Amino acid sequence: MASDRQLAANRRNARKSTGPASESGKQRSRGNALRHGLAIGADRDPFLRADVERLAQIISQARNESGVTVTDRHVALAEIDLLRIRKIRASIFEAFNKSAQSPANLNQLHEQLRKLDRYERRAFSRRRRALGSH
Repeated sequence: MASDRQLAANRRNARKSTGPASESGKQRSRGNALRHGLAIGADRDPFLRADVERLAQIISQARNESGVTVTDRHVALAEIDLLRIRKIRASIFEAFNKSAQSPANLNQLHEQLRKLDRYERRAFSRRRRALGSH
């Protein structure tokens, strides 16, 4: 349990953490989630909802279940996210192959792939957790 002194320090630090202060920083921050769309789950994307539902039905049938369960939907969501990540990774490699393959471009490729890893690990974890709960 945190002491009163620690709680007060946490509150002071939290007040300082208000995000970017400059207008350019705010603009950059706003664009982060829109860059590749992976921060938004497939269940919230109207273009992917039908795909998620269809995959959940296929998973349900493969498990000989009478209907689609919450677990089936969670597995389907994770699988759709993994497919999205793979498509984005392929397009990153394609763009790199079309570019001048300089050390600067290689560093940029590495950075883009590193960012995708976070989303991929999260999707694998969600799938593993869903499959383990059944």
